[in-house]
Amino acid sequence: MDSELIVVFKGNQIDSEIIKDILNDYGIMANLKNQLMGTIAPWHVSPGGFEPVEVVVLEKDKKKALKLIDEFNKNK
Repeated sequence: MDSELIVVFKGNQIDSEIIKDILNDYGIMANLKNQLMGTIAPWHVSPGGFEPVEVVVLEKDKKKALKLIDEFNKNK
């Protein structure tokens, strides 16, 4: 169960990339989903093209990742 990937953030390309880098800096393995299609044709990966790029992490890192994302959103 801890090895399951879950989405912890959905947003635009820039914010998603920043969050992925923050999570990686804190030792959380994070990857982007829909990175290319979210840029080229966002309406194909999300309704209306809204928040097309997703950041995914392992289930075991969810709590720590959400805390870091919350800090990012507060300081944005």
